[in-house]
Amino acid sequence: MRRAVLLIIGLCFLTSITRPAFSEKPLRLFFEKNIGADAEPGQEHTVRQGEWLFKILQDKGYSGTQIQQLMPGIQALNPHIPNLSQLKPGQIIRIPESVAAAQPAPARPAADIPPETYEKRAYVVQAGDTLVEILQHQGVPANLIFGKYMDLFLELNPSVPDTNTLRAGQEIILPVLKGGTSPAMAPAETPPPQEPVQAEKAPEPAPAPAPEPAKPVTIVAVPVSPDTRIEAVTNQTGTPRPGQPGVAASAAAGPAVPQAAPAPGPAPSPRPESRPQEPAQPEAADTNVSAANATGLAETRMPQTGLPFIKTVLKEMRFAFMPGDESMFPLPGSGWLHVKLFETPLVEAPWGDKILFCPVPKSADWIANANRLGMKVCTISPRWSLQEVLDKVAQTFPNHFRLWSAERDLVLTRSGVGLTLQSPHMAIVDMSGKKTVNMVWARQTPGESPLPQGLHEVLDEAQVKVVELDAYNELSRLPARPRDSIYVPVATHMDLIRAINPADPEAYFGQNLPADLSALLQLLRSKDNLQQGMAGASWSSGPGTRIGIQVPAWNVIGGASRVILLDRRFADPYLVSVLSREGYTCFVLPD
Repeated sequence: MRRAVLLIIGLCFLTSITRPAFSEKPLRLFFEKNIGADAEPGQEHTVRQGEWLFKILQDKGYSGTQIQQLMPGIQALNPHIPNLSQLKPGQIIRIPESVAAAQPAPARPAADIPPETYEKRAYVVQAGDTLVEILQHQGVPANLIFGKYMDLFLELNPSVPDTNTLRAGQEIILPVLKGGTSPAMAPAETPPPQEPVQAEKAPEPAPAPAPEPAKPVTIVAVPVSPDTRIEAVTNQTGTPRPGQPGVAASAAAGPAVPQAAPAPGPAPSPRPESRPQEPAQPEAADTNVSAANATGLAETRMPQTGLPFIKTVLKEMRFAFMPGDESMFPLPGSGWLHVKLFETPLVEAPWGDKILFCPVPKSADWIANANRLGMKVCTISPRWSLQEVLDKVAQTFPNHFRLWSAERDLVLTRSGVGLTLQSPHMAIVDMSGKKTVNMVWARQTPGESPLPQGLHEVLDEAQVKVVELDAYNELSRLPARPRDSIYVPVATHMDLIRAINPADPEAYFGQNLPADLSALLQLLRSKDNLQQGMAGASWSSGPGTRIGIQVPAWNVIGGASRVILLDRRFADPYLVSVLSREGYTCFVLPD
């Protein structure tokens, strides 16, 4: 046993002193790992100001069908964007490349019509309009319409893919001949001489000259009622189109559009605030137009109507329209809601709800999907009547939007100042218990004065928003003055004496003038020349539109001018400015 142990110890000793050949270089192990660096699918796009998803995809050449196919892939590639319908400038969005982009549209032919032979005129497409019909009503000859004018129209309207895709409510630019003249490059527009067709008939003693070809008419601005002007739907020349709403109202509102008469005749009796038109002479068909332009009576602008007018008013009432022409909204679970914003605008109300104004028929499934997304669908007529739109909003949201009757005065008292308001279109908006009044103030004629400077600011302080429109239904108000630029005089006894300036100073003040303001006020009270009451002013624009303001004040009686003394709490510079413009000499009583 002892021998075996010694043998084992010896073997271990020999093993420890032995250096094998493979131990001279220690074994080293190397590991290599290849990591793939594949790029993310799709292409990046940085959102710019004014862009939305549908527009981005359209600009990249995708069609409407392709955009619908791309939507699920876009949503999967962009988990960092919670709402693809509300992109923000600077966001990076990835667009998949699974659907081939459409080929770019072919270049449009350039129209070789001299720019000096036509003028650009804005027009809002009405339901049932065609481009040929619109240009014919503008006086463009048929041979030009079916010639170079189609190319010129497409050149002026790059957003219109072709002439057969006009939509109701769409704003387009029309090329209209200047002064009824034709471009020099189109000699075919001059009609050839007419052959006599009544040679076999007995000759007339005084044959009437042949009528001139149709020319663009000129509109003469005349005062009309606010309802007719706001609600009427006419074509660009102002002539009511057959079958369109508002034709009867437009015809009753003012005189017919003057046109070239076929033969001289007695001038018609003039209507109120319009001048009789002289009969047109066959040898000078443009005489009336030139004379009207020279005297300043002609007016080619037309009142804004339709959806653009509705946007103007509702935006002032703090409604926000979603930008863009089309948009896609993901439905809960699966599917998408496709909204054509150019015909069915999406609006966010001041209290937060979303409204879809729908003037075109929609299926029950489409409406149900919109309701699933929290959008309230308000069905209206295609003529876009302001009163109808306001009525629909009031019916849909009775707790937030209430219309005030046009026949009743709305009387308010804000911070001691009394207000009396009346308008055909006035609404009370409730936003979380804070009520504001919105009223439309529409001037009746181009020459009517706007509301005075400072009145808008006074009404804003009273939570009253006035949407002031000119005679063409466009926003128009005087610019606001800086508050610190308005002088508010503090009453002193000598300033008051000079302002009162009575006819007989000795009888009014006595032989000795008061020594200070307190003595002057006491003297005026003793003679009953200082009375507590109200200082008021009012403005109106036609029947049914009025603003009145009443301010508590001390009225000085018996002077040469209307002198009032205001308490310090009514010393707002804008209020003092408005009263001063209405003929008051205002002083603020010192503390």
